[in-house]
Amino acid sequence: MAVLVQLIDGNVLNKFEITEKGLTIGRSIQNDIFLDDPSVSQTHAKVELKELKDGAHICFIHDLKSTNHTFVNNNPVDTLPLTDQDLINIGTQCFKFIDEENEKLAQTKAFKKSWIPGMFYLED
Repeated sequence: MAVLVQLIDGNVLNKFEITEKGLTIGRSIQNDIFLDDPSVSQTHAKVELKELKDGAHICFIHDLKSTNHTFVNNNPVDTLPLTDQDLINIGTQCFKFIDEENEKLAQTKAFKKSWIPGMFYLED
């Protein structure tokens, strides 16, 4: 599952799941994510989820010809595939893209000490 987390001063304000329908972001209340910010266009950006043939997925962000642009990791973008932990700035708002599939892969496991000196193992 992929999500956008809205951040304020590093704290989570909202969490939005990205579905096959995608998410629209903008100042209009018709958007999936409504931002009451004059620096945000009526329909500013869209995040899309595309499923690959192997069952994996990839998310893209599209700037919808907004006046003040969409930024990913402080770089203006038109269309860009998102990667886990990308920071998205729209107007004065900040979002973090989290791909929970990649997060599971990144988790570390604890080592267990065996009865043999100097030998360790991973418990399944």
